[in-house]
Amino acid sequence: MLTKLLNLLFFMVLAGLANAKSFQLSSVNQAKTFNLRIYCTAEGEAGLVQYRGQEGFMALSLKKFTTSVLTNTNKQPKGYYYEWSEVLAGKITGSYVVKEQLGKVTDAWYTRNKDGRRFKLTGFVKDASHDDIQKYLLHNVLVTFAWTSADNQFMFTYPNGKVSSPNFISLDAPNVTRSCYIRDYNFDGYDDLAFSLPDAGMGVYQDFNIWLYNPATKRFEPLQESKDPRAKCSGLCDVSLDAKQKLFYTACRGGARWWQDIYRIDKDNQLMWLRSVEKK
Repeated sequence: MLTKLLNLLFFMVLAGLANAKSFQLSSVNQAKTFNLRIYCTAEGEAGLVQYRGQEGFMALSLKKFTTSVLTNTNKQPKGYYYEWSEVLAGKITGSYVVKEQLGKVTDAWYTRNKDGRRFKLTGFVKDASHDDIQKYLLHNVLVTFAWTSADNQFMFTYPNGKVSSPNFISLDAPNVTRSCYIRDYNFDGYDDLAFSLPDAGMGVYQDFNIWLYNPATKRFEPLQESKDPRAKCSGLCDVSLDAKQKLFYTACRGGARWWQDIYRIDKDNQLMWLRSVEKK
């Protein structure tokens, strides 16, 4: 039992690392070297590029993302191909390509649109660390957060410069990292943002914070947990979705039994309890 639990915790740590990614890159064979960092999800979404020495950043629009399976690796995807358009003031000014294999950058380049010039890049995948900060750009909102549960730095920076720093789940446990998800949690056609950490008890499920994007206000707003007394689970734990049926699930363990609560989200983004079932 202990071995299974340790393996589960180890898997959760790896899963947290896999949800966000960044690449530290430098130009090759240039009279004046330039350095940049690309931030994105593991699938290349919500990307931005930031050049060293410059305060601002540019949005990256994902054009292509593919995975490849290497031989003798239990068919786990170990090769990744990313291609983004660089967007500045609503115009595409260039494109980036990064090829990654077994956690290393094997090839990368930037193509400048105005003259078609290609700049070769070299670099590495930036590993998560206890003092590292990750960034996303989602709906033109800069999302900044810490990899680790020990650091609560988390903020939304809106296009008008306004900064919001909501409360964030914190878990005083070393070697645990956040998992991050970009999904449409309220099924309104707009991607939302969620973070999770292993629960503070046995670490057998994930506790979630979810922020829903409001297209009317262009702001992220927290999804509140259900207060319905019929629900078996408290909080937002082990959240999953059924996009086809537009159902929102939470799951938890009570004693020796596992439960799943099933909800719909109403027009006011409130969780409406439908039923609870025991998970076999």
